[in-house]
Amino acid sequence: MRNLLAIFAGLGLLLATFAGIALALVLGVVAAGTIAIARLSGRFQPAMAKASSTTRRPGTEAQYRVWNDGRGTIIDM
Repeated sequence: MRNLLAIFAGLGLLLATFAGIALALVLGVVAAGTIAIARLSGRFQPAMAKASSTTRRPGTEAQYRVWNDGRGTIIDM
């Protein structure tokens, strides 16, 4: 009886393993196809970086000091 139960449990585990691998392959193919179609249709194109010719004004940037007093780094914000 135990041997029969062990055989059925082993077959169930094998079936679950193959089903999981098949599901992973199907999802991978669907995801790759979706990404490829989106890239080719122009819906998933990276945004271009824009160069800024304006300079930063002195009052807009963060004003803080960093120094080390020998016991640890101090950041004064």
